[in-house]
Amino acid sequence: MTNVTAERNQQQSATEQVKERVQDVAEQAKSQTREQLRTQINQRSTQAGEQVSSTAAAMRKTSEHLRVEGKDSVAKVVDGLAERSERLGSYLSRADGDQILRDVEDLARRQPWLFVGGSAVVGFLASRFMKASSGNRYQGAVSGYPQSQGQLGTGYVSRASAAPPAPDTRSQSATTGGGSGGLD
Repeated sequence: MTNVTAERNQQQSATEQVKERVQDVAEQAKSQTREQLRTQINQRSTQAGEQVSSTAAAMRKTSEHLRVEGKDSVAKVVDGLAERSERLGSYLSRADGDQILRDVEDLARRQPWLFVGGSAVVGFLASRFMKASSGNRYQGAVSGYPQSQGQLGTGYVSRASAAPPAPDTRSQSATTGGGSGGLD
């Protein structure tokens, strides 16, 4: 009976060791994933900041052009948008991933409805972007399959880029026996 108890204790000890190893590996994977996410947020926010800043510069030029044309009221609106864009661009360029996440969490706590609305808008825009970009990615794969004029299949090929429908051979063979068959 003592052998059975000793064997059970050894099995429990081995199980505990395996459990600890799995937890260690899971913790390492979690920390690596967190670090990769932080790095991606830093890179993407810096890129986004540069893009927003260049957009703000283009808005400034547009505003100057509008002033030359005598459209001061529209130029003021564009200047206001450019100023906000410049602030956002500089924030995104200088803030690290942790700062951005803290600021988003603070916004969500202070103004939850604004955060929910903003999240919905961002989600909608992201889905539109993904839908628009998916046509370009899958066009080559789907282009071998003819699309009918009124049906776009799964949405991978747009009407403008879809191949023209193949001629209907049934109506042509029906007309070879005589009569025009409606094809003039």
